[in-house]
Amino acid sequence: MISCPRCGAETRAILPIHESAPALPVLDTSTPLHSAILDNLRSAYNVGSIFRTADACGIRHLYLCGITPLPTHPGVKKTALGAEENLPWSYNPNSVLLAQHLKREGHYFIGVETASNAHSLFKIGNLPNTLPWTIVVGNEVAGIDPELQTLCDVLLWIPMQGYKRSLNVAVAFGIVAYFLRYLAQTAVNIDIDEALTHG
Repeated sequence: MISCPRCGAETRAILPIHESAPALPVLDTSTPLHSAILDNLRSAYNVGSIFRTADACGIRHLYLCGITPLPTHPGVKKTALGAEENLPWSYNPNSVLLAQHLKREGHYFIGVETASNAHSLFKIGNLPNTLPWTIVVGNEVAGIDPELQTLCDVLLWIPMQGYKRSLNVAVAFGIVAYFLRYLAQTAVNIDIDEALTHG
């Protein structure tokens, strides 16, 4: 018998307890969504959650900068649930110097920020699918460092309703990462379709 943890009443399992989940399709890793910079995040739980989401949507590397907690932190481990052991990451104390280096290597920076010059996520135009995309998120209170913002190729904000005009950084990261994943996959499919049509 399975009982409710709150009231103790008997409950009924809808699916057999030992039934295994169906195999998930493997994501195409040829899309331009490549990496993310986590700059001065203060919450280990947010970092762990971002590790889990990044791993799930096929991001290949996380750059942890400034005061961002590392995967050795118990809070990161608690929310990453093993993703921190499989997703490559590196630590860089200075996000601006790192970004300058990655820019020289051709990375296209997509900052998540509610700045006056940010574009709506849902009205974003074409992104260059020949360059590796790097998502940039900043501190939960202060946002992305202004100097790092200037290195971003585009800033995106997430349209929302209600009193609050901001989201938890891990939630915002998840929304943007999966939306970009969709755009990247669509861009690859469009390119293939055009090649077949005009080839």
